[in-house]
Amino acid sequence: MLNGIGLVLAGGGGKGAYQIGVWKYLREAGLDRNVCAVSGTSVGALNAALFATGDLARAEKIWRNMKPELILSPGSYDEEDVIKWLMESGIERMESVRPVPPVSALAPVITKRIRQSAPFSREGLLHLMREGVDFDAIRNASIPCFATCLRVPKFKVRRFDLREYTPEEAQSILLASSAIPVVFDSVPFRDETYCDGGVPFLGDNIPIAPVAELGVKYIIVVHLTQDVLIRHGRYPDSKLIEITPQSDLGGLMDGTLDFTSGGAARRIEQGYADTKRALGGFVDAAIIHRQNELIFQAFEESERRYQDRVSMLRAQKKGALSPDARDSYDEIMEEFSISGAEAEASGMDADAWQGLPVEDDVL
Repeated sequence: MLNGIGLVLAGGGGKGAYQIGVWKYLREAGLDRNVCAVSGTSVGALNAALFATGDLARAEKIWRNMKPELILSPGSYDEEDVIKWLMESGIERMESVRPVPPVSALAPVITKRIRQSAPFSREGLLHLMREGVDFDAIRNASIPCFATCLRVPKFKVRRFDLREYTPEEAQSILLASSAIPVVFDSVPFRDETYCDGGVPFLGDNIPIAPVAELGVKYIIVVHLTQDVLIRHGRYPDSKLIEITPQSDLGGLMDGTLDFTSGGAARRIEQGYADTKRALGGFVDAAIIHRQNELIFQAFEESERRYQDRVSMLRAQKKGALSPDARDSYDEIMEEFSISGAEAEASGMDADAWQGLPVEDDVL
C-alpha cells in the first residue's frame, strides 16, 4: 500500500493542456508533493511522464510552445480501414478468449475515436519527447509512472512503469500509447507489438487500475471530456475525486486538434480554475486546521515554558540551584520584574517592588 494521492490522466490530444493547469493548482496547494503514483494513456501518458520529472515550468513551456504544423497528422479514415485493421489484428480469434463487441459495433466507435484523437504525427511526437521529456529524470523518479498500451493481436491492456526502462524503451512505450490504430503502425517492443491504450472497448483511456492496485486510497482522476462515467465500485478500496471540465474543451478542430499557444493557455487556465473549484474548499479547510494546530502548539509550548520557570523558581527558593543554573534564574527574574515607570504609575517604589517575594501559591 502506498500512502499519498494517485493521479490519473485521460487521453485527448490537444485538450491535454488542461492537465497542466490541474498540476499548477496541485503545486500551488502543496498537494503535488503528496502524489505517490501517476498514470496516463496517450497524451495523458505524456503528461504523466512530465509530471514524474517534477518540472512544472518545463511542462508548461512545452505545451505553450507546441506548433500545429509540427504536431498534426492530417488524414482521412473510414470504417472500412478500421474493419481491416481489426481483422488483421485478430479480433475474431479474440472472441474465443474473452467477449468483445462485434466488429460492426466496434468499427464506428473506433473510427470516431480516430477522427477525434489522432493529432500527433510520429515525427512530431518524437521531436516533442526528445526536446521536452527528461527520461533520465523519469527513471530516477520517486513515484511510479504508468503508461497504458494495448497489445495486439491479443488486445490485452498492458501497464508500463516507465522507471523500469531505458530512455529509448520509455520513448517507444510513449509512442505506442499514442499509436492510434489505422493512423499509425503499431510499435514493436520486446518481441511484442503495442498500440494506443485508449482504443474503445478494448483499451483503457482512463487508467485508474494500476494506481488502485498499488493500494492508493485517494485518487484524483482528470478527464478531458464531460461525458465519461466511472464506476467507483470497481475500486472499492479507493476514494476517487474527478476533475471534469466545467466548460467543454472543444470538439475535433477546436479541441483535440488545437495545438495553438492560445488554445493551450486557455485550457491551462481552465484546468487550474476547475481544480481549485473542486479542491479549494478542502485545501482552505486543511490550512485553517493546520493554523489552529499551530496555535494550540503555541499554547502548549507557552505552558511548558511557564512550568519550567516555576520549577526553577521553586528550586531557587529551596536553595537547590546549581551555579550554572543561576544565570538562567537571573534572566527569568528579570521577566518577573517591573520597570521604574510601571512602579511609579502604580504608586509603588521600584526598589521595593523588585524586593517583593514571589507568591507562595505560584511556587
